Amino acid sequence: MKSWATGSAPSKDEDKPAGKPKPTPPFPGASYFGPGKSNSHITLLGKQLVKKGFGRRYTSGPGAKWSDADRQNVADFQRSRKELRGIPDGVPGPLTWRLLFS
Repeated sequence: MKSWATGSAPSKDEDKPAGKPKPTPPFPGASYFGPGKSNSHITLLGKQLVKKGFGRRYTSGPGAKWSDADRQNVADFQRSRKELRGIPDGVPGPLTWRLLFS
């Protein structure tokens, strides 16, 4: 309707129906996180921490290599959630992952 009224083509967002939220990516397993680890799951985790407001410990942004900033940011998120307060170890488990991506 907007394109008819303005004489312009509809934007891509106008063409898309309101969709479902993105599904939570599957938890890859605790073995992908921690000192010495480097992989895309760490980057995904870091980006989600930043998106949720828990990236203040990063000095240059999240990356693929596990750092103490990752551990501290995960622990900050864990402390913020009642369900996780008893386990703020800074390493994501299945529940931390699910809550972070929900």
